[in-house]
Amino acid sequence: MSSKLKSSLVVHRLAADLGLRLSSDPVRAIMSHCHRAVKGFLVDYPDCPSPAKLLAFLANKLSTRIVEIHTQDELHRIIEEYTNRGERAFATLEQELADNESYGITIKLHNCDVWEPTYASVIDCRGRKQQRSYHTKWHELGHLLILTDQTRLAFRRTHDPNQPKSAEESLVDTIAGEFSFYPPMIQPLTRGEISFEKIARIRTELCPEASLYSSVLNAAKLWPTPCIWIEAKLARKKSEGDNGQQSFGFREAPHAVLRAVHITTNDAARQLEITMIPNFRVPSQSVIHRVFYNDLQYAEEEENLAMWQSSDGTRLADCWVRVKAKRIGDSVHALIIPG
Repeated sequence: MSSKLKSSLVVHRLAADLGLRLSSDPVRAIMSHCHRAVKGFLVDYPDCPSPAKLLAFLANKLSTRIVEIHTQDELHRIIEEYTNRGERAFATLEQELADNESYGITIKLHNCDVWEPTYASVIDCRGRKQQRSYHTKWHELGHLLILTDQTRLAFRRTHDPNQPKSAEESLVDTIAGEFSFYPPMIQPLTRGEISFEKIARIRTELCPEASLYSSVLNAAKLWPTPCIWIEAKLARKKSEGDNGQQSFGFREAPHAVLRAVHITTNDAARQLEITMIPNFRVPSQSVIHRVFYNDLQYAEEEENLAMWQSSDGTRLADCWVRVKAKRIGDSVHALIIPG
C-alpha cells in the first residue's frame, strides 16, 4: 500500500467520518471496515459462489441499479428514462461520459419510489471502455461502501494519465481491486505453483467479466506461494519525463526501452525479502525481453535476478527464479517465482 495514501489527510478524515479508531494506517482500517460490511451482507447469501454473483448482490444491498451502456442509443434511452422522471442530473450524462477517460458515474436519485434503488450506477461499456467495465462496477460500489456524506450527488470514475488520482479515487480503486477478486472466494483455487493457465481458469469460473490484465495482477497478489508480478513495456526513465525533453524543446527525446513499469510483490515473496525495482530496464538476456521483441505469445526460463542492472550500477539480488512471461496487448506480463 502506498505510504502516500496512508498519510493522506483525506483518507484520515474519511476513516474518522466512518467512526474508525485513530490509526497510523487508515487505509488498512478502512479496508477492514469494508470487509466487515461485506461479511455482514453475506449473512443473507452465505453460499454466494463468486465475485461476479457478489457484485450483483452488493449492488442490491447498497441500493444502486447498475446500468450498462454499450451503444449511443442505449445512452440516449437511459437519459430519456431518468430525465422524464425528473432526475435532472441525467441531462448532462452524455457530456459526462464523452471524455475517453470517464468510465462510470453513480448518481443519487430524488424521485424514486421507496422500493426502488436510491442510486443509479451508469457504466460506460462502449469501445475500449468495455475492458475496464468489471473494475468500474466495483469502483462505483466501493464509493458506496465508504459513503459518509449524504449530500454528495454523484461519483465519477476517471483515469486521466496526465493527472494524479485523488486520494479518495486511489483508495476506492484499492477497494475495487480487493472485492472484485474477493479473497475468500479466490484463494481456494490458488493451489500449487502459479501459472497463467490457473489464473485463466479462476477468471473463467469466478469473474469472467474481469480483464486478463486485472486477473493476472490480483491473482498474483493472492497466491499463497512467493510470486512477483511485473508488467514490462516500452518506457523512459522517470527523470526523462514523458517526452524526454525536459525544459529544452530542441533536445532529441531519448529512446524508450523495455522497462518493468508496474510491479506487485505478494506477501509470501515479501517475507523472503525479494524485491524488484520499479521502472528497471529489462535485461536483454531475460525471457521477458525475448517475448517482447520476438513477438512470442509465451515463454518461460530459469534466470538469475542479478542480471538486472541499472545504468548507475545498481543490481538486483543474486537469486535464481523461474520467469513465466506472457504477451498481453502491448506489454509483457511476467510471473517471477523464486526457486
